[in-house]
Formats: sequence, structure tokens, C-alpha cells
Amino acid sequence: VWIGSSATRKYLEGALPALKLASEKICDQALQLKIVADFDLPDAPIATRAVPWNRHTEAAELASAHIGLAPMPLDAWTRGKCGLKVLQYMAAGLPVIASPVGVHLDLVDDGLTGLLADSPQAWVQAIRRLGRNQAERDTMGLVAQQRAAEQFAVKVTFAKLHQSLVQLAAD
Repeated sequence: VWIGSSATRKYLEGALPALKLASEKICDQALQLKIVADFDLPDAPIATRAVPWNRHTEAAELASAHIGLAPMPLDAWTRGKCGLKVLQYMAAGLPVIASPVGVHLDLVDDGLTGLLADSPQAWVQAIRRLGRNQAERDTMGLVAQQRAAEQFAVKVTFAKLHQSLVQLAAD
């Protein structure tokens, strides 16, 4: 699954050649990309299923997928982007395959909560690995979900913010 908007569509489009290669390599399974967004890619070289983004169904759509994808090129803009997409996948219990760019390096624990892929071939290998191994997907997804809850839940984030404000007030 990939979640995003028209503004980040180019990152998904950039990953399509690797996704096509991965779909050719996974012979025993049909690779279908679920796109949760405000667009579809009807001319994509792989099977896609567009799901219009909806705040009421977003979590269920992510949780019903197998792997969360977060491709991004390395540039000044992406180094400063937040990792919302990765956190959404983790909260949904999905293992993540992400480009090793910016905050992705802090969020994805390679081999534990997901896989980092820095080249088209690495993307193919990561998709093949997780696509063929449900037990590994399930384990990574569970660890990712636990990490998201422990480090990024509202209560946890509020406590960190509160502590920072208390410290600032004391200084």
C-alpha cells in the first residue's frame, strides 16, 4: 500500500519501475498496489487499486494491506519531510519498505520494523523478501506497531511536549 496525495505522487511514480520488476519476480503471487490517495495511476505498469482517501476508512485500508511503501529520492526537500506515512504504516501494524532518506532513517529499524531500500534492486529484493514471507511480515508489523505506540502515541507525545515546556519554563 502507498498512502499520499497528488503532492507526493511523483515519489510513487519514481518507484514504479522497481515495483514492476518486483511484480515480475514474484511469480507465485500477484502484486497489486493499493493507492490510498486523491488520484489513481491507471497507466501504471503494475496492477493497482485506487482507494479514495477518506479519514473514516484510512486506518482500515492501511491495516488490510501487507506492506507499506515509502519511496523518496534524496534531495533537500525530502531530507526535511516528516515521516507521517511511515508512522501510519507502523501504527497499522505493517512492515515498511522505505527509502533511507531523512527521518525514515530514524523511524525504520532495518530488519526489525521494516526494510530500507536505496536502489531499484534493493526495492525488488525487499518486496520479494516480505512478499514471500508472511511470518516475517507479521513479526515486523507487530514490532512496528508496538514501536509506534510506545514512541508516538498521543499520550506519549503529549508527555514529551509537556516535559519540554516545563524544562523551558524552568530555564
